[in-house]
Amino acid sequence: MKLTSDDETLAENKVLILYILKNVNESLTNNNLYKIVLAVIDMNYFYFQQFLLDLTNNKYIEYFNNGIHTIYKITTLGKNVL
Repeated sequence: MKLTSDDETLAENKVLILYILKNVNESLTNNNLYKIVLAVIDMNYFYFQQFLLDLTNNKYIEYFNNGIHTIYKITTLGKNVL
């Protein structure tokens, strides 16, 4: 997958991340979320990080650092968009 792929493919990858965060029902570390995404589709780690950044900037997901890991969870806005 190229980051310059069509908009539909990019949107599908972001929706996949939102879907996973919504249905896992708990916050996930960056690494655990990436492993789940990889189980579904082959995604370059750097593209994955860009998707997380885009979703965070749009306030669809939020993150915090627990001192060891970065933890991600879906926001109410993210659930509504999904």
